[in-house]
Amino acid sequence: MNKQQSIVKTLVFAAILFVMGFTSNKYIIKPLAEEAEASIEWPTTSGVITSSEMTKEWKKDEQDPNKGDYMYSAHIRYNYLVGGEEYSSTRIDLAQGSTSSQSSVEETLLEYAKGNTVSIYYNPESPNRAVLIPGASFGLKLLFKLPFVFAVAAVLMI
Repeated sequence: MNKQQSIVKTLVFAAILFVMGFTSNKYIIKPLAEEAEASIEWPTTSGVITSSEMTKEWKKDEQDPNKGDYMYSAHIRYNYLVGGEEYSSTRIDLAQGSTSSQSSVEETLLEYAKGNTVSIYYNPESPNRAVLIPGASFGLKLLFKLPFVFAVAAVLMI
């Protein structure tokens, strides 16, 4: 392969990275960031935790299938009233996921134990969209940076 073909392939790959960054920002990251920011100002109502449990799943190491780690997730369900209508949700925050830290999930389960009365932040335009913890978590803030990583990688390739 000559130098000109190599440059063309690099430019094409850089363009693909740039488009991926732009597209993920426009259609995934930006709407999620806007909702996270807005959730801080959402009205609150009282709700009751109806279930609170932890799941444990073995996550295999992609390089070595004999290795891996357990991943833990908090699964919480709560009911709440808005305008006399009852709603139910399972969203703790806007970027739920699993973790290898069993103790952090146990802390969450203690805070949101079955039967506890808690504050629910709900979207006033769509009350069925609610969270227990408003705003952007650390993981979500990292996700917001993803399009910039694609853009910088594309620029560095040129």
